[in-house]
Amino acid sequence: MQKKPVVHLPRKRASQDRAKFTVQVIYDGFVQIWRRQGPSAVNTRAIAEETGFAVGTIYEYFPNATALLSGYVRHCIEWEMDRLRARDQLLCQAPWTERLFELVRITAGADPEAPYLDRSMLLQEGQIALDTHHRRAFEKLSDTWVEIIAGWPDLTNPPTPDSIRNLFTLVWGARRYRLLAQIESQELGDWLDSTYAMCLSQLGANAAQGNTTI
Repeated sequence: MQKKPVVHLPRKRASQDRAKFTVQVIYDGFVQIWRRQGPSAVNTRAIAEETGFAVGTIYEYFPNATALLSGYVRHCIEWEMDRLRARDQLLCQAPWTERLFELVRITAGADPEAPYLDRSMLLQEGQIALDTHHRRAFEKLSDTWVEIIAGWPDLTNPPTPDSIRNLFTLVWGARRYRLLAQIESQELGDWLDSTYAMCLSQLGANAAQGNTTI
């Protein structure tokens, strides 16, 4: 009988403003160490020194570095859902083609404000996520696309939820593979523009009706 992999998860989720601030500072310190010194340098004591928090404070939320990475990746996913909704709301008076532009841009990883995420983080997914976690992440993000596109009043022939999820998979899946395969943006040429044009076509428009570039 095959054993289930051991996955280390955060101890608890921050709910109060002060706790959210604390966790965000921990995440920021985690990313700074990861980028400056590499994954092997990340440990609870190093995070404490980077952030100024006591080791015990960090333990309240994360029992070890693996749990911290798990929490951080979940944070990235939740940030993206919030960002997609916020940008769409900001463009509530814009035509649906512009709102689609933002969906594709953010989901493709072209948002400069997005939290840092790299190949090494994805390669450790076996330690931080089970199959059910991957499924849940896909469902939450694709449901966000379905929810947003369903709210576009000027989209005359709304696609089915399954069609929307297919479009989401096209964009999000390619983004993840680019990270894993270490494919640089310059190697892809106009990949983002082409992806946006494909999404436009599936929703009943052509490239001339949408934005000219991502």
